[in-house]
Amino acid sequence: MNGQPAPVRPNWKTHPLTIIVLLLVGILASYFIYRHSLTLSVQARIDTIHHAGFPATCAELDKWYLQPPAGENAADVFREAFAHYAMWTNKDAQFVAPADARDTNKYLLPPRSKHDLLPIVGMAKLPPRTEPLAAETQKRVAVYLFDNAESLRLLHRAGAMKSSRYPTDLSNGVMTLLPHLSSVRQAARLLDLEAIQYTEKQQPQFAVDSVVASLGVSRSLDQEPTLISYLVHIACEGMALASLERILNRMPLTDEQLSKLAARVQESVNQQAFTRAFAGERCMHIDVFQGLRMGKIPFNEIPYIGQESFGPRLLIAVYSSTGLLQLDEREYLDVMERYVKATQVPPPESVAAFHAVEEQVQHLTGWHILSRMLLPALGPLASKAARCDAKIRDAQAALAIERYRLANGKLPTQLSDLVPTFLPSVPSDPFDGKPLRYKTLPKGYVVYSVGEDREDNGGTEKNSKGLSYVPGTDITFTVER
Repeated sequence: MNGQPAPVRPNWKTHPLTIIVLLLVGILASYFIYRHSLTLSVQARIDTIHHAGFPATCAELDKWYLQPPAGENAADVFREAFAHYAMWTNKDAQFVAPADARDTNKYLLPPRSKHDLLPIVGMAKLPPRTEPLAAETQKRVAVYLFDNAESLRLLHRAGAMKSSRYPTDLSNGVMTLLPHLSSVRQAARLLDLEAIQYTEKQQPQFAVDSVVASLGVSRSLDQEPTLISYLVHIACEGMALASLERILNRMPLTDEQLSKLAARVQESVNQQAFTRAFAGERCMHIDVFQGLRMGKIPFNEIPYIGQESFGPRLLIAVYSSTGLLQLDEREYLDVMERYVKATQVPPPESVAAFHAVEEQVQHLTGWHILSRMLLPALGPLASKAARCDAKIRDAQAALAIERYRLANGKLPTQLSDLVPTFLPSVPSDPFDGKPLRYKTLPKGYVVYSVGEDREDNGGTEKNSKGLSYVPGTDITFTVER
């Protein structure tokens, strides 16, 4: 009307490129905010680990595994003992298979070397705990122990030391090598064989010293923060307690000897070892998650993914770039936090707590790829730990019973008779929390835990197939003397 053109309103339809750019900017901003929030949530969980006093990376884990002062490290003496260990491999050429080599009543597998003819370290079966070794077996054992005399001397010396760290670099994470573990098992077997030989000779003090040294071998691993080390630790402990059971079946001990054994068995009670093992396992896997997320772990070093496997590599790349890897890591950290807390309570509460976490693990969704790979194997470890606790408590009760018998000339009628002179209290059963069971036999007694089925089976040690630690059996310590 005044001769000037009317203003033209913006028409977004005429600027599709602007719309696309703004949408892309919004999507990218949302993506970065989403990824940043995931990073913060993972870091918050790492901070929680640190606040609880635990390491969160393998570099921190290596520093957490303390180095004893110079001259006080039992591992140094153990390693020297391992170096003297005689496997008899140089004598295999002289081996002639015995006529009964395939007798399954005498051998676990057909012996193929002179070493295999030995019990514990070889394939030969031990006789029942109340029966002696065959004369020929005793001769072989004597020669074998003589050939390992220097190793045994050093093992006894190391077993008396309280602090230990083996020379392993845990900062290598899942690639960490633990070659000393096989030698530790060999050392425990050698000492247990020595204890049996002294039992055959009716030399109780030497047999006691061998069991004490064997418990020292087990103790050398109780600070090593890896699950495989913990499993070797409790396996060695179990062997030492089995030797103790055989000793008590074959000969009486003095009160001084029984008290010494009781003190050493008490030293084996270390719940922190279980916690340290899970703390170490968590560090190993945090490094895997972070290595994948930061590109420090090449695709071709991931198990089951080859360098030329484009499909799986692409899947991992998508898994990482979409944030699913961090979501998986967050879930893993939440589950492991519950597992670590479960290790810090005594059984049977710890077993129940582990079962609750297992339920959570079983319901992980399909995109929790690494968590589904790493977590399912951890749940059953609570039962292994409780089983070890049961063996220790059985042994503590048995040693107290032997001291009572020595002082009173008879067996107690119930475990409460041992309190407070020989035990501060009756040990509880790690599986149901009730007092350990005790039953006198026509000759001797059995003290036992009900085991994983939580059924009192009257001290049944093995089922009809000769299997222990299965439903219908208990975890026993039996003395038939």
